[in-house]
Amino acid sequence: MASLPELVKSLSVAFDGQDFDSCTKLLTPIKIELLKNNVFVPDFSNQSEVYYNDLNISKKILEIGALVSIYTLNFPSFQNYFDQLRPYYFGTNSSLSTSENKSKLISLYLLILLSEGDISKFHSELEYVDKHLPNLEDDEFLSYPIKLERWLMEGSYQKAWDLLQSGSKVPEFDVFTKTLMDAIREEIACNTQLSYDTLPLSNVKVLLFFNNEKETEAFALERGWSITDAMVTFLDETESDETEANSDLIVQSLDYAINLETIV
Repeated sequence: MASLPELVKSLSVAFDGQDFDSCTKLLTPIKIELLKNNVFVPDFSNQSEVYYNDLNISKKILEIGALVSIYTLNFPSFQNYFDQLRPYYFGTNSSLSTSENKSKLISLYLLILLSEGDISKFHSELEYVDKHLPNLEDDEFLSYPIKLERWLMEGSYQKAWDLLQSGSKVPEFDVFTKTLMDAIREEIACNTQLSYDTLPLSNVKVLLFFNNEKETEAFALERGWSITDAMVTFLDETESDETEANSDLIVQSLDYAINLETIV
């Protein structure tokens, strides 16, 4: 069997070459070797320089594992790697907590929680991170999920949509773009059918951020809405005490969207 240095070298080559299948295969024996050498989980009582150098190598390997999990869309695996990185990122040793990938990986974890709709865990995680890192919203990576979550909770769907549509400077973030866009459409669609009996198809297109009426028709029919003479009729599936509040929000959003289209 190859030695740990040989395995790590092969992992670096595979990762740099974006050979993520090979990375996945290499990570398992590497983690076994790290466990054998007692550097998988940091022991802060060991103060030797050699040991801390080994820990930094272990941290880099775990970060590669986390990023490979994102590229392969294996989010449970990412969360496992992120949990293993916590002692490094949030421990008492400042030299171990420093990493160029730290903010990016924390942001990716927050985006996973946001894309899964786990807002409660998102807030608790953000509160925890805030205790360890200053000025979160000034961080180029962390500001992205923070803004998205705030605008989604405020119902500022246009701002959230524009941020997603513009694309991020971090390719890994774009993995979540479609999921979050679909979530925005779903939320607006639910509020719309509670607030209106009918709407012109052209208005529904603008409201749901579609590029053309053909896409809008497909979405409407999938939800069970009917379309006659370019008018969409919504199903009245349920009564809600929140209808009036939702109606106010959706009317404001619709007015904004229609005015924006008129300007364009």
